[in-house]
Amino acid sequence: MRTEEEQLSPEIYQLLADGRKIAAIKLIREETGMGLAEAKELADALSGHDSNADTSPPALKEEGGASGLLAIVVALLIAFLVYVFLLGD
Repeated sequence: MRTEEEQLSPEIYQLLADGRKIAAIKLIREETGMGLAEAKELADALSGHDSNADTSPPALKEEGGASGLLAIVVALLIAFLVYVFLLGD
């Protein structure tokens, strides 16, 4: 009995190596008949990424994302303080 990985074409591995994960998932679905979630899990496993392992916010994954997140937090704090001082007793 062959495993799913043995049935996949080399093109899928090339797409994953090129960072074209969506195209790889589409091809996995075409070749295997898998559902979207199963194909994504397989693509993650083949590319060495666990989709459940990294639960940090997307803003922190990108370069400079932490400063953007900090700006949002500061803006919310300022909005809260304005609300309290203008509408409070």
